[in-house]
Amino acid sequence: MLGTEEKFNSGGVCFMKKMILAVVGGVLLTSTAARAEHKLLITDVLDKKQVEAQALFEYSHTSGKVSDLGESGRRTTNATESVYSLGAGLGYGLEVSASVPYVFSERDKVQLVEPEYEKRDGFGDFAIEGKYRLMGGEEKPCTVVAGLGVKFDTAGGNNAGSGTTDVSPFIAASANMGHHNIPYAVYRATIRNHDEQDTHTVSLGLEKELSHTVTLDAKIDANFNTATRDITANEDFTFEVASYIQLAHNFYLLPSVAYTVGTDARVKEEEFRYGSTDGFKGGVSLYYLF
Repeated sequence: MLGTEEKFNSGGVCFMKKMILAVVGGVLLTSTAARAEHKLLITDVLDKKQVEAQALFEYSHTSGKVSDLGESGRRTTNATESVYSLGAGLGYGLEVSASVPYVFSERDKVQLVEPEYEKRDGFGDFAIEGKYRLMGGEEKPCTVVAGLGVKFDTAGGNNAGSGTTDVSPFIAASANMGHHNIPYAVYRATIRNHDEQDTHTVSLGLEKELSHTVTLDAKIDANFNTATRDITANEDFTFEVASYIQLAHNFYLLPSVAYTVGTDARVKEEEFRYGSTDGFKGGVSLYYLF
């Protein structure tokens, strides 16, 4: 016999799976044939009845110093995860997408006097996002889009959810500088409930087409995390280089590598402190445009 909590968690996972299948079916019903191209730049918007699907697989490692009551130690996190997403063009410069992550393994170790371990795996939280082209387009000198994303607290305590509902408005702009050079900038605010840290993210990047089959994308993300009742403010930065490699008609391979660094933070009313961190991420995505 399943206990009440097990029944609740099982029902939650089944509900999330049904929701994902409904989204998949809905967007595939609207799909139509597309040219050999991709819509991977943040300011790109799918044309009416276009559908894109993407699967990301990523490994990350971070480490940093910790201290508590005069004792010094180290915190290390290793994670292997994936993200699956679908997007659909609705016409009139509007696009909607849905995504869900799956964590294969996340292991967090804090080594002070005695080592402490935390682990997570399973489905993460389901998210949806919409964006609208305010001006420009792919052949225009300048393009501006605005959007809103919502991540729901759907995964449950036994899976890999964050335990919060996040609302993320953003605005992005890109410029066509000629010679296949497209610089872009993004501002995104992520607002979380349950007194968790909010994040303000500024991204600067450059997309450079090297040939008809290979495109490079380099960007810097600066994340400014606000203070809460329990923890002080801190910042973290990501330097990433990715490539779009066309394998077949509308089908792309996207390898990426990134270096991450973060500043220290302190738990208020306690002596526990997270020192500065650094780490790396490596990933690969499969992308198809219907």
